[in-house]
Amino acid sequence: MDRDRELAQLQVCLDDALAGQARLALVEGPAGIGKSRLLTEMRRLGTAAGAMTLTGRSSQLEQEFGFGLVRQLFEPVLADPERRQRLLVGAARSAAAVFDVGGFDPPDGVGPGPGARGSDGLFGVLHGLYWLTANLAEEQPLLLAIDDLQWGDIASLQFLTFLERRLEGMPVLVVGTVRTGEPADPEGLLAELAQGQAAVSIRPAPLTLEGVGDLVRSRLGEHADRAFVAACHRTTGGNPLLLRQLLRGLETDRVRPDASHADMVTAIGSRAISSMVLMRLGRLPMAATVTARAIAVLGDEAELPAVAQLAGLTEGQAAAAVAGLVRAEVLRDDYPLGFVHALVRDAVYRELPAGERELQHEGAARVLEAVGAPAEQVAAHLLQAPRRGDPWTVDVLTRAAARSADRGAADSAATYLRRALAEPPADRERGGLLLQLGWLESMANGPRAVEHLSAAYQALADDPVERGRAAVMLARTLVFAGDRGEAARFAREASAVLPVSSVDERQGPLALERISAYMHGLDVQTWDPGDYPDIEGDGPGARMLAAQLAWDLFIRAEDRRRCVELCRFALEGDVLRRVDTGLLWVVAAIVLDLADEGVGDFWQETLADAHARGSMFAALSTHLWLGYRQWRAGDLPEALQSLSTSNEQSERWGNPRIGVPYGEAFITGVLLDRGDVAAARAYLDSRPALPRIGDGARLFEQARAQVLLAEGRYDEALTQLDAIRPLQSSVLNPAWRPWRSLRARAPAGLGEHHTAVALVEEELAVARVWDAPSQVGRTLRLLGQLRGDAGQADLRAAVELLAGASARLEHAKALYSLGTLPGVPPEESVRLLCQALELADLCGATHFRRDIAAALAEAGVEVPAEPSGALTLTSTERRMLGMVAEGADVKTIAQALFLTPRTVEVTLESVRDRVGVVLDGVLAAR
Repeated sequence: MDRDRELAQLQVCLDDALAGQARLALVEGPAGIGKSRLLTEMRRLGTAAGAMTLTGRSSQLEQEFGFGLVRQLFEPVLADPERRQRLLVGAARSAAAVFDVGGFDPPDGVGPGPGARGSDGLFGVLHGLYWLTANLAEEQPLLLAIDDLQWGDIASLQFLTFLERRLEGMPVLVVGTVRTGEPADPEGLLAELAQGQAAVSIRPAPLTLEGVGDLVRSRLGEHADRAFVAACHRTTGGNPLLLRQLLRGLETDRVRPDASHADMVTAIGSRAISSMVLMRLGRLPMAATVTARAIAVLGDEAELPAVAQLAGLTEGQAAAAVAGLVRAEVLRDDYPLGFVHALVRDAVYRELPAGERELQHEGAARVLEAVGAPAEQVAAHLLQAPRRGDPWTVDVLTRAAARSADRGAADSAATYLRRALAEPPADRERGGLLLQLGWLESMANGPRAVEHLSAAYQALADDPVERGRAAVMLARTLVFAGDRGEAARFAREASAVLPVSSVDERQGPLALERISAYMHGLDVQTWDPGDYPDIEGDGPGARMLAAQLAWDLFIRAEDRRRCVELCRFALEGDVLRRVDTGLLWVVAAIVLDLADEGVGDFWQETLADAHARGSMFAALSTHLWLGYRQWRAGDLPEALQSLSTSNEQSERWGNPRIGVPYGEAFITGVLLDRGDVAAARAYLDSRPALPRIGDGARLFEQARAQVLLAEGRYDEALTQLDAIRPLQSSVLNPAWRPWRSLRARAPAGLGEHHTAVALVEEELAVARVWDAPSQVGRTLRLLGQLRGDAGQADLRAAVELLAGASARLEHAKALYSLGTLPGVPPEESVRLLCQALELADLCGATHFRRDIAAALAEAGVEVPAEPSGALTLTSTERRMLGMVAEGADVKTIAQALFLTPRTVEVTLESVRDRVGVVLDGVLAAR
């Protein structure tokens, strides 16, 4: 009653979901305002409308139970083995581990031990849960009804935020109640949910005076006086729960609802819920009190045998006590056992003194272990229990952490491990626990991991193998999460103290010392070829060292053949990728790209692997360098998307000083290559003043100079270039640091062509030593442009070289430069410009296309205002078309490309509109 407005809002959300327009409704308000009753009504409405209704309820006790809320929602539909097999197929398989029905194992060598998949599996599990939801929604519309979301475990809240961003086009309604006034969740996930496009906020208003009157009359009699009703409304503020408790107290005290007793309303109401509940308990036998306390400690859904054992009663005595508590409206008349409201449970629980609470939780843990409860359920109580240095406690917490990590619930696993370390464990176990904790944290939050990896390194002094692994993890984490030079210093010290017999373990820190010193912009000299250390063996450390040696050769622009050999060895067999979440295998792959050596689908496969394994760091690294590769290949729209995604993830990971500047510089370069100088300027000006360091700082400041040059502000550009010239001066290869050709644009713009030509000629000499066709071709193109009529031979050579390289945009620029040269015959000029136009369309270089179109118009060639549809297809769109041609449906494409079905549908519809490809059958199959 008195809830017509809120029910109408929820009905609209349900109607939208049934029509395929997914919604997430958050029913928000203070305790007792009636949120749970609205949720109950919503479940009734959903079921009546033909929706599959799945329910869950969060509790304070189970906040660390990883995916506990998700399990409540989905386990009922997965109970039948045949149905489970049908639902957990394809991409949904990676969710199987959440429900203890199997799944996929972590790759060999990942993490420091059992259960260490951790957050390295989170993305994959979230992806699997999304597809489980999609599979259910294919059967019938789906309603997920969740009570008390404010206490949801982090992993489940992460799933809901992941799901909310991908709900479009699905017949799904998520309704969750949120108690306001509670401490905010540390990850800000509820706020993120509330801000989603599909989110609707519903705030139940307090009961009106008329609504209060209806309840008073239904409980105390139809003759209730208006003044008495007004006193009830004023005392409770229209809060339904407070009103019901007040009426229960008035009924118990046999207060007549007339005007003369209105003052008693205030007297009884002022006792508040806790006082009234405790007063009610005081009137019951002591067995009722100890039973209520046992249920308050064990949490909702406690089983009677466990309640009886914790309360020290027989099961018959406990059952009788439960009956009395139900009659007193303390417990709900339902099974499993639970309180009528969370505030009632809080009143009973808080009456226990703090020390007794700890002992009760310790007892609850023992009881639950004895009845075979899952380790995570037992561990939830041990988190509240006193610390005794008990091996059993450490064992349970460690098992719970391993199980949570296997599910991908890294936050829960880390909480259990921190508590195990505080117990404390035996000295022989401490190092391994610290290493597991640090590994879990390093996947999702680098700064948090440093403390525990450092402690693990110290604690494992007597175990050179494990200490070597700790050294590599810590050094790699410090590259991105430590202070400038900290990673190099630590790696150098670690390599020096590891035993000489630990050959492979020593090679990893040596490689990390060198690469981190370079990335942080330290004054480190490259090795002379004769000083190169020998690579020993084929373990992870050997491959790390190979990647670092390849980088050293690359930046010196020396021995491309040997450089390529080292990179191929580093990447061979995926050994490096299994132990390195995104540093030295990136180095090896990027060097191969810059050497014009094909890496095939390496970046796409690596991205798929990052999603499947779920590592945020691997994903952000892959997005960054996939975006860089797409930029170099001339796939500009895709590059912008990849680079933006990387920067967003890097900021969430914890330290934007290192990774983000790379993405910022590359995004600026992409915008300039699209010809949108104004957008590049706006983007740079919008970036925060971070303390960028090392290579990232050079690239970012270099991007500033490029924008100044594009704006024609040559003197300012020269000042900027002079300021950054000392940065990374050891890099001689123009494929990574083209400082001469960049600087040459300023004197060229100022009319000093001889100076500009001399600079580019110097760069060409170095590029020829490296001898990568794309780099030599680019430099020849720049030189030919500067030489004007005398540069025709340079431009022809550039066109020839770039035609065989993967740098499409560079090829287009060379074609345009040659095609606009006065000495080129008109017919050839038109042919060259037409080729350049086609490539510009393929690259999405819209502003550059206008320049080419203008040149063709001067030659009398009419050019369409917009490119043909086929030429505007991105690499992802082409991949989709290829899958369609092979017979794939929308769902298969979406799973393969980590997209939502709706995104695939919209993309394919756009492709159909642009190129006229017949896709109706594929779309209809959806």
